[in-house]
Amino acid sequence: MWYVECPNYVRLDVIVGRSVELLCNTSLTSDIMWSYDNDDDGYVDYVYRNGRIDTNSPRLFIKPTRDNFHCLLIFDAQTKDTGVYDCYDGKGMRKIGYRLIVSGMR
Repeated sequence: MWYVECPNYVRLDVIVGRSVELLCNTSLTSDIMWSYDNDDDGYVDYVYRNGRIDTNSPRLFIKPTRDNFHCLLIFDAQTKDTGVYDCYDGKGMRKIGYRLIVSGMR
């Protein structure tokens, strides 16, 4: 028998046009990363790494919160934002994952 570890994801459902906050339990340093996968092309895109938001994602923003937490903010969510978002600490360890579902109409 094979054992495959499947990461758990927090499911978030949001309506088009709303903002979303994805909380991660790491301090805000330049070596944390956020990745995004929409399951369409088999590739993972990094939306935040090396202390920078991907320039192709103008509706994304990173902000510190409290006690070693920070948020990935998605403003004006669109259906194309639907997918899996993972947060990694400075050692490359996955801290949390979100399955974001954006649906509906304004």
